[in-house]
Amino acid sequence: MNQSVYVSLSLIGLVGIVGAGVAVGSGVGMMTMQLAAAEQQEQAKAVAHTPVERKISVSKGFAASAEQ
Repeated sequence: MNQSVYVSLSLIGLVGIVGAGVAVGSGVGMMTMQLAAAEQQEQAKAVAHTPVERKISVSKGFAASAEQ
């Protein structure tokens, strides 16, 4: 009788340890995936090394806009 109680308590303790290990492992995995996603977003926001040249147009008003 004592041996069966000892075995059952050992199994319950082992299941608890395994459950805690799974919880910690999944938390680490989630943090790692979140960091990888953040790095990908930072790489997607890459800025061009040369600025885009834009033509600046000076408005002369509504009446003068028809003349070109």
